[in-house]
Formats: sequence, structure tokens, C-alpha cells
Amino acid sequence: MFKRVFVEDWALIIPIVSFCIFAVVFAAVTVRALRISKPERERLASLPLEPSTQKSST
Repeated sequence: MFKRVFVEDWALIIPIVSFCIFAVVFAAVTVRALRISKPERERLASLPLEPSTQKSST
């Protein structure tokens, strides 16, 4: 099926390279998230999602 879509053989490598880059980034983010320490998780969990709006008195 891909032989009908891709005319050149070098074009077959582009989806493979793209998938490999995606897989490496996904694996790195997953490993980093799993290795985070408990105090760091608690600190990140307590961060506000939106900036606080402070009204100035002027």
C-alpha cells in the first residue's frame, strides 16, 4: 500500500523517523514524570493554574 503512496524510496524513511522522535520524547517525558520526588510533586500540585489578579490602589 505504501508503495502506491510513496513514489521515492527515501520518502519511506520520513514517517519512520517521525515516529521514532515521537516515541523517544514520549518515553523521556514518561520516565521523568515517574522519577519525580514526592516533595517536588507536592510543590507542582500546589501551583496555581491561573495567575492571581491583584488590583492596584491607584
